[in-house]
Amino acid sequence: MLVKGVPNLAVVETVDTPKLANRLSNAVADLGRAPLGVMVQVNTSGEESKFGVDPGAPVVDLCRHISAECPGLRLCGLMTIGMPDYTSRPENFTCLINCRAEVEKALGLAEGSLELSMGMSGDFEQATEMGATSVRVGSTIFGARDYSKK
Repeated sequence: MLVKGVPNLAVVETVDTPKLANRLSNAVADLGRAPLGVMVQVNTSGEESKFGVDPGAPVVDLCRHISAECPGLRLCGLMTIGMPDYTSRPENFTCLINCRAEVEKALGLAEGSLELSMGMSGDFEQATEMGATSVRVGSTIFGARDYSKK
């Protein structure tokens, strides 16, 4: 599993179900490691092609589950992959910001204590302006993926 194969793994940004959270937590515990940082992936765009928990009560419930039931994990933030068209990105980012506020309030966390991973190579500047603490800029660093080799 990922946890065993990557000894210096610090954060997993794609947790979107209690089942996955439980599996990661158990794997960390089995290895006797310190809690692994996790971000809950939120499907802010509502696209069926994307993974992630729905905004609102579902994201709060999953974050509550991780905090209360997964001793091998440390909830450190929320992550989203916005819609590819530029015009909808602000509302996707705003949705994640609102989710963070809901989760922090529900879990009694300090305002702004959860990280926000939002924005990729094409929109990282806007994401950082809106409060992203982490961006994913692989295409900018490594170039576009070559899907023809699959």
